[in-house]
Amino acid sequence: MSKKRSKKNGRKSKMLRFSIILFVILAIIALLIVLNKGKIGEYSLVKIETGTKSEEEQIQEPENKMEIAVEKKFLAVKKKEETEISVTLNGEGVNLNDVELTSSNEKVIKIKDGMAVAVSVGKATLTAKKDDLEATVDVRAIIPITSMTFTTTSSTMKVGKSLQMKLTAKPSDANIETLQYESSDEKIATVNSNGIVTAVAPGTVTITVTDRYSELEKSVKLTIKK
Repeated sequence: MSKKRSKKNGRKSKMLRFSIILFVILAIIALLIVLNKGKIGEYSLVKIETGTKSEEEQIQEPENKMEIAVEKKFLAVKKKEETEISVTLNGEGVNLNDVELTSSNEKVIKIKDGMAVAVSVGKATLTAKKDDLEATVDVRAIIPITSMTFTTTSSTMKVGKSLQMKLTAKPSDANIETLQYESSDEKIATVNSNGIVTAVAPGTVTITVTDRYSELEKSVKLTIKK
């Protein structure tokens, strides 16, 4: 019995030594792979992520941004009014000779010597192109409003109701795209770009319309009730 036990113990001892030696060898190989960034000789076994970005990734060139602008977005047709065009690249002014300028409708707005000129009533989109960059801006040729008056008959509204603000503008063929509506308190009543007022809560509110071309302004007070 003692001989059998000694043999078994000997086998276990050998297996233990073998396991230890194998573990040490594998540990050395793993260490070499890590130290050589996943390579043994010229062979790449694994990909080691260092957690750091390359200089190219760290330093990214900002995207170029080009913009086109005009001093006036509304031009009077009868005056053949014109406005200067400017183009910037990353906030710096660009020589217009280095840019391709076009109008989507030259019968409405034409471009001449770096200026946008009104030709006939309508809207045109001006486009600036330089290399692979492009920018646009809309310009309207209009018949300006010379006077305007609110003709809304009702000055009282109930909460939840809507009211179309009626406005008379002269001359009769004047363009009303220049009009902008504003509420003095949107918690009481709101107004959209077409002059439709919606009552929100009880109170008194002032609705103002402004002509963005002539800067003419008219207001009306409304009382909102439950």
